[in-house]
Amino acid sequence: LITDNLCDDCKEHFHKVQEYLTAIGIPFTLDPRLVRGLDYYTNTAFEIMYAPLGAQSTVCGGGRYDGLIEEVGGPSTPGIGFAIGMERLLLTLKEQGLLPPVEKKQPVFIVALGDAAKTKAFELQQQLHEKGLYAEIDLLGRSMKGQMKSANKLHADYTVIIGEDELAAGEAQVRNMASKEQVSVPLDGIVAYMETHKKG
Repeated sequence: LITDNLCDDCKEHFHKVQEYLTAIGIPFTLDPRLVRGLDYYTNTAFEIMYAPLGAQSTVCGGGRYDGLIEEVGGPSTPGIGFAIGMERLLLTLKEQGLLPPVEKKQPVFIVALGDAAKTKAFELQQQLHEKGLYAEIDLLGRSMKGQMKSANKLHADYTVIIGEDELAAGEAQVRNMASKEQVSVPLDGIVAYMETHKKG
């Protein structure tokens, strides 16, 4: 077994790892037949498993690879790494009731007509995102009618309409989708307007 053939330094390191895990209450099982990329791992390799997943129970695996960077031509660099299977992680969290509830937010939908308006819409979307506001834009080149349908499908609470006339005037039409009220807002004031009016 590999655990019967450790040098003194590796044996001491291995015992220390187990000691630290025990100290913080993490249960573990020693598995001398663990199969990972042992050609580049040094010291400890590990897997984190969740038995209720069955045959595909490994959620995460990794270990130390202090010699890997040097082996591929870099400087001597100690390292540790791991990979997580995202689907298995989500299944594990779901099984334990640990997935956070999904908050359904209503987006601001930016309707853009024409290339210049699309550029402005993209810029505005980023500005809204930076303020923590959910915003969507059309990516399929649809007509205004098609974009408004998308806004309705996404349950947008506001639409911001930008066309050539709006760009020339330096403003956009902002429509409250519930009340159908529509107002003109300066383009450089859209973000502040949304911060004031949006609730979700």
